[in-house]
Amino acid sequence: MGSKLKEMEKNKVFNEFEFPPVWKDNIRMKELLSAFHPRHLSPANYDTKMTFWTDLIKKHCEYFGKANFSLRELQLQFMRGEQIPACLDTVIAEMEQQKQIRLRSEYEYDPMNTWSGWLLNSFVKRPLSQSWLKLKHSIIAEDVGTRSLVEWIHVDVMQSLCNEMEEKVLKKNSGKLLHFEAFKSICKECDMQIHDNCLYLCLIMLQARRLIIIDYKVERQTKRIHLIKIPANEHENMVISEADRAMHNLEMTRTSLLNQLEDLEEEIKMNDDKARQYVKENKRQLAKTYLRKRRLLEKNHERRSIALHNIETLLSNVDEAQNNGVVLDAYKIGSKTLQKVLNESGLKYDNVDEVLADVRETLDQHREVQDVMSNSVADVASPDDADLEIELQELMGEKATMDGMNSYCNNNKPEIVIDDAQLLAMLDDLEVEDGTISQASLKTLESV
Repeated sequence: MGSKLKEMEKNKVFNEFEFPPVWKDNIRMKELLSAFHPRHLSPANYDTKMTFWTDLIKKHCEYFGKANFSLRELQLQFMRGEQIPACLDTVIAEMEQQKQIRLRSEYEYDPMNTWSGWLLNSFVKRPLSQSWLKLKHSIIAEDVGTRSLVEWIHVDVMQSLCNEMEEKVLKKNSGKLLHFEAFKSICKECDMQIHDNCLYLCLIMLQARRLIIIDYKVERQTKRIHLIKIPANEHENMVISEADRAMHNLEMTRTSLLNQLEDLEEEIKMNDDKARQYVKENKRQLAKTYLRKRRLLEKNHERRSIALHNIETLLSNVDEAQNNGVVLDAYKIGSKTLQKVLNESGLKYDNVDEVLADVRETLDQHREVQDVMSNSVADVASPDDADLEIELQELMGEKATMDGMNSYCNNNKPEIVIDDAQLLAMLDDLEVEDGTISQASLKTLESV
């Protein structure tokens, strides 16, 4: 019954896959589902049909987030009514020749398809495998059903899924060590559309790119992914150390204790409610029973709370120690860099002290020169006022000399008072040329 429900759900999901419009054309689809004719008969039709199926297979893989498939799986998925595609074996052979797909066995051994892996597959593994198959088929008839179950990896789809996981999951959770189930939950939270069967293959590719570190664990004789470490940077050691495992165990214990505390709180509340209910119903013995159970749960809750506090303290101390280690490393790098710069530039105490002494001596000499020059200029530029007056008398004559002396006296000596008699005498001494005095001036003199 359960398998039928799963099949119904699978068919329901598959029905949401959008086939190309030609899928509804019965005549055209009858030709596309049939086996290939030799290409030389009609190269255009052959190439068109091949392109149709290769594009459809890629679109199907991208839609379901699943880069791995087998011939049998494709035959069932692309079954139209009761008609099974008879051409898919040719399509797969062509895709392998064009390097669009790889065998899963080769991919798991060498996800990056390096030269070393290619040499080993081409000259060791593949020849041995083919020789074994020829020997096996010479004794036992070839099983067509087994060949149709061989899994292939679509290279482009796998690369796209890995790039998407790097952007959505790895960059947002760098520096974390996660359990495989926790990693799957994070993928769903980050809206990472990838099939569970393809997740393991994608992780192998990411590890080959040195983007994650995978730790395996053998359970029931089966090798399974146990831990996944996402390095904080590309220079981090690509190994899951014992310290990483210890931190992971502490975090898992903290999560378990938190869940246990939540369950205990619910049980304490439930027992408290029942005790109150029985008290209301006057059933004292039953109320005491639930009160005793509540007290036991409270003590258990207290013990687990103390354990949780201790674990959180340890985690905090470890985180602080790691941060202190980072700071110390930064100090070391800074100290070495500064020492290197000082050595290269010759900045030492003796050299600096000597240079500064020379600078001080030079500045003192410059200051003395400036003082000497300023004194000399002041002496030259400030002559005696008497010398200036003598030079002015020589240039301007007697009148200018008297004016200058009056100006000088007015500026520097007390004012001289002249009476009327002295003023008239000075006026009589003045000589005026004839014809230079106007008539109005003559009348004024006559009146005087």
